[in-house]
Amino acid sequence: MESSRRLLDEQVQQLQSQVNDLTNRQQAASIFPELDRMDREFTVPVHTEPVKDLKKFTSDLRSAMSHAGERGVLKFRERDVQIFVGGLAMSQLHILQGISGTGKTSLATAFAKAIGAELTVIAVQAGWRERADLLGYFNAFDRKFYELKTLQAIYRAQTPQDQDRLHVVLLDEMNLSRPEQYFADFLSALEGEGVARNIRLVDNRIENAPRSLIDGRDLALPRNVWFIGTANQDETTNAFADKTYDRSFVMEVQRPRDDITDAKRPSQRRTLSVGSLLTAFDDVEAAANERSRGQFAKLNESGLARTLADEFTTGWGSRLERQWQRFVPVVVAAGGEEAMAVDHLLHTRVIRDGKVTGRHDITQRQLESVAEDLQELWLDLGLSGEPQNCLDALERDKRRLERGG
Repeated sequence: MESSRRLLDEQVQQLQSQVNDLTNRQQAASIFPELDRMDREFTVPVHTEPVKDLKKFTSDLRSAMSHAGERGVLKFRERDVQIFVGGLAMSQLHILQGISGTGKTSLATAFAKAIGAELTVIAVQAGWRERADLLGYFNAFDRKFYELKTLQAIYRAQTPQDQDRLHVVLLDEMNLSRPEQYFADFLSALEGEGVARNIRLVDNRIENAPRSLIDGRDLALPRNVWFIGTANQDETTNAFADKTYDRSFVMEVQRPRDDITDAKRPSQRRTLSVGSLLTAFDDVEAAANERSRGQFAKLNESGLARTLADEFTTGWGSRLERQWQRFVPVVVAAGGEEAMAVDHLLHTRVIRDGKVTGRHDITQRQLESVAEDLQELWLDLGLSGEPQNCLDALERDKRRLERGG
């Protein structure tokens, strides 16, 4: 018995030693191995070129995007690129929607390649429900965070190497699952300031965490990351909720036409400075501030606002005003028409399915009233032409009601 006891004591001591050794090795190992690697390796800033004039930037961007494909020249209309640049100023989340095969993914990848951005493609899966599906998760047993590509992309954008370089996270088929669930933390952070832009990765502070994590546990959402989501419109996908639509720049991507003029091939590829681009947006917004406020005041006092409130029980808030102040002046500075910018914004944010069109509780006469109010607003704002996108959407919806849809 004494011999057996000594043998058991020796085995217990060996096991204790092995457990202690394993524990020490786990504690010494990095919880965020990829993020720590970026801290070590991405230390030298890349060379970037400033954006000095938004009109020239937009023209050069169209040329570079047109020749960024691997299978020949891509065709982008000038107005579409001008609106896309306005969207960059308006929101860090873009939704490119349309039927399959219209070139939504090609547009996003061409844009990233044209400006020297780092592109990360995320194939959204059906069934995603939480941020862990996008960022990764902490395994307490292994004491390791499984860092998915989105987390790595956002962290890399904050390293000294890439701080002045634009990063694009392409959420391919983002509406296979509901963004209001798996992207919820980002929807809130995109509009926040300071600590409101932080996303919590782990509950408890981690010692020796990667240097860009806030308080050893939070991931900051930097200004040089844009999320671009492609969205097919078919029976396999989910409709976007207002929470997503209202915070996004939305663009309908049409099948390219043969009559689009080819853009000139750029002389060289450049990596553009995000800091200078954001400064250009700020300068344009500030210069047009008084005009933008006056325009939005007229919108608030318009017959359109009264009709939507009284007959459609809908309207807009301060978020649309902020988007107007960023989007409309930047589209104009990029070479576009003011009427085109206002038409796009009202079409995608106000006259859209679920708010005005696509409803079963309204009549053709009510849609006609909205069309009349829009045309009156156009005259009051002194805009050229007509709000064609809005009027076309209303006309399509009137035909739907005629068919009994």
